Amino acid sequence: MEFNKKHLGLKLAISTLLVVGLVAGILNFHSIKTWASKRYFSIRMGPTLMDNVVDVPPWVDISKPLSILFIGTDKGSIPGEEGYTRSDVMILASINVVFKKAVLVSIPRDTKVTIPDYGTQKINAAHSFNGPQGTIDAVEGITGFEINHYAEVDLEAFKKVVDALGGVPFHVDSTINDPLAGYLPKGDYPLNGDQALILCRARETLPRGDLDRIDNQKKFLKAVMQKTVGIRDLETLLNILDAAVQYLQTTMQSDMIFELAEYLRGMKVEDVEFATLPGDSPVASAGQPWYFVYDPEATAQLFSNIKEYCSTKPPQQQEDGEEEANIEIDRSLVRLKVLNGARWGGMASKIADEFRDKGYIDIESGDAANIYPETTIYYAPNQKDQAKAAAYDLNPEADYILTEDAYVASSNQADVVVVIGKDYTSP
Repeated sequence: MEFNKKHLGLKLAISTLLVVGLVAGILNFHSIKTWASKRYFSIRMGPTLMDNVVDVPPWVDISKPLSILFIGTDKGSIPGEEGYTRSDVMILASINVVFKKAVLVSIPRDTKVTIPDYGTQKINAAHSFNGPQGTIDAVEGITGFEINHYAEVDLEAFKKVVDALGGVPFHVDSTINDPLAGYLPKGDYPLNGDQALILCRARETLPRGDLDRIDNQKKFLKAVMQKTVGIRDLETLLNILDAAVQYLQTTMQSDMIFELAEYLRGMKVEDVEFATLPGDSPVASAGQPWYFVYDPEATAQLFSNIKEYCSTKPPQQQEDGEEEANIEIDRSLVRLKVLNGARWGGMASKIADEFRDKGYIDIESGDAANIYPETTIYYAPNQKDQAKAAAYDLNPEADYILTEDAYVASSNQADVVVVIGKDYTSP
């Protein structure tokens, strides 16, 4: 099946992340095998280096975070196409090798930015106008985060790496039947490259379009990491590396990738946090393009936390989240109401189903009377623990507003009322 350029969904930038994880696996082998694989990898990496393409400050102090911008482009979607094309996926990774932690922030392709000489544009146009350097400049401009390295992949890398992994175990929450991406039934099974592409491409039939697609990409990337860390067969590792580097262009030398993998030896999937650029998606005026409008204040706070703590939250909020995770309540006894305050069709019923999967029985869903910019959780008196548990079950990485309000609870005949706001992202 062929797709036009506009809807060629996923160019998920997982290849370089996989390279680091796979090299870390190689380092667990005997030193002679490590040396041999390093030599092999260096030879294969040769044609992929982006010499003199971008101007980025080198990462020289391992006590400071290493930042890598991962990009997936449209290149190759149209036969014979030349020059720079738009980027479909942007993931800014910050890695702290001292604490063996990382944060991956997805940047929506439709984020509204100003590009010199081109005016107001969507951020994915920065690559087509000014190539990799233009993309780096645009991302640094909205995040205030200095980028040390750049990596670019295409569609084939994604499919081939997934197939080389032997498929990736994944739970598909609901059946996908997207006219542009394809069909994928609900269930638990290993996704092959084509199936994974459907999961991560689909956006036309999702309530929040590209934002929901980003959530699916983050979930799948986490599943890929979980699969990768368990591989210990050298031949399999090299086959996957082979699949990745054929379609990878990066500023990172092979020696640096091995050095980084050595630093991160022992790092767990749980040590990687995922986030999306904070912002909103207002309805566009008639005849005007739709943009994702990032929140400068929230974005500055997010990247300040990442730079200082290598986390999306400061330590106190991290501890609060751990406390909420340990709350022991009988979810089957909680009267829960989920209201759609974001106006994305079907959102409340979808989230209600996810709560049912986590043990809630007495649960109803509906629409809120007003649009909510922020997800808010109301609770009846003496139901704070139940509200904390619901907040954690909704998304353990988010920081939602919790408010005691007897009137809201009683009028909805519930102990806890979860109002989904426009800031909501799935875990």
